[in-house]
Amino acid sequence: MNDLLRKTRRAFHLLRELLKYETATCCAAVLKCWNKDYRHVWLVSERGREARDNGYHIFAYLNREHPELNSWFVADPTLSDYERVQALGRVVPYRSWKHYLLCAASEMKISTHVLGYTPEIDSYYMLDKLHVVHGPRAFLQHGVIIDDMKWYHYPNIRTDLFVCSLQKERDFVESAYHYPAGIVKRLGLCRFDALLRPHETKRQLLLMPTWRTYAIERKTQAEFEQSDYFRHWQDVISSPELEALLEKHGYEAVFYPHFEVQRFLSSFHTANPRVKIAALGEADVQTLLMESAVMVSDFSSVQFDFAYMKKPLLYYQFDEAQYWGVHHDVGYFSYRDDGFGPVVTEQAALFRELDRALAQNGTISPFYAKRVDALFDQVDDQNCARNYQAIVELLN
Repeated sequence: MNDLLRKTRRAFHLLRELLKYETATCCAAVLKCWNKDYRHVWLVSERGREARDNGYHIFAYLNREHPELNSWFVADPTLSDYERVQALGRVVPYRSWKHYLLCAASEMKISTHVLGYTPEIDSYYMLDKLHVVHGPRAFLQHGVIIDDMKWYHYPNIRTDLFVCSLQKERDFVESAYHYPAGIVKRLGLCRFDALLRPHETKRQLLLMPTWRTYAIERKTQAEFEQSDYFRHWQDVISSPELEALLEKHGYEAVFYPHFEVQRFLSSFHTANPRVKIAALGEADVQTLLMESAVMVSDFSSVQFDFAYMKKPLLYYQFDEAQYWGVHHDVGYFSYRDDGFGPVVTEQAALFRELDRALAQNGTISPFYAKRVDALFDQVDDQNCARNYQAIVELLN
């Protein structure tokens, strides 16, 4: 009975969204005739709420280099990101009526997440099967794809531009994801441009793991705290060994888990004065990456941002057997053969390798530097420019 009620509510919600969007489409068609706000709109977004990833960077580029464009950014006015992106250009509040109108009116829809420019990603993922949302779309991505993620396969999502950063990535996505020729292009992530700007690197260790479906989805906080994921990372940040290493090398550490883990962040704790547990909103991911000298991750694609700056990193993959096939399927990238640092599966090995990495003062070894060069054969600050040009070509 509860399941039936849930499905009924969901169906009603989808119907309401459909009617609202169709109404917005009709209204936008009229508004274009006399209000320039709704003509030739480029609508940019990430998840619909935040402004801190590739969407933010392309929007900054558009307003700096092409102010003649009628570009708008979708953001949540309750978040601190709103004022930051508002300083760049025109911003529309997430899920406001104007958001519906601009989405319906836009001649180009740009986002880091699939359908991120819509008033609600989950609902419009379903409605998009009815081809409700019209107009060209550019999928900027929010990381480098290295795994086989079937929900990104064509035609599960429809896009006119699918941005990749590596040649291997581009070839893999086009073939394994079955996209028609010309959609998948190697342009580079827009946020990479900022990584090459002059910046201070602190004696700071960044602990930045990604998430797990089997630890997070449909889990209560108590259930999350029983997961191997929680236990392993909690053991790391609270271990005397880590405290001793940080003290020995004069480092501070920041623990910042993935966006999807942030709702359980209060479960993590440490008495180590050198370890900070950073919450969403109080720390900017790119700032953390740029100011940190060494990083420990697991399977997160932020490894590529760190590698782009040629900084040393380690992979702590205590659950690799479960990760592959449950969270993601194996793709073209082998961490042991292609990765930018040592792969460890046990905590003792992690601390041994970390001791070596911290002793190098943020310098990547020549062995791993060669791997960076092999994958990133084009490292520059023209990623936004290439993305912009590809989007213009869509309209032409």
